[in-house]
Amino acid sequence: MRKKGRQIRKVCRNCKAILDPTATKCQYCNSTDLSEDFAGLVIIINEEKSEISNKKGIKKGIWAIKVF
Repeated sequence: MRKKGRQIRKVCRNCKAILDPTATKCQYCNSTDLSEDFAGLVIIINEEKSEISNKKGIKKGIWAIKVF
């Protein structure tokens, strides 16, 4: 259940980056194919030390695991 007044973040269907609710295009890949429906997330703080970042080749940021 969503909390009252809380904005839903947008997710890029191309690279799975989780973006601001007001975004109209992805800041990472410039795609305009955005969704508001996703499951799970990964937060990369230090991409040099992150095993997930190195394995998946993703940058610092918030990333969705699955986008619908």
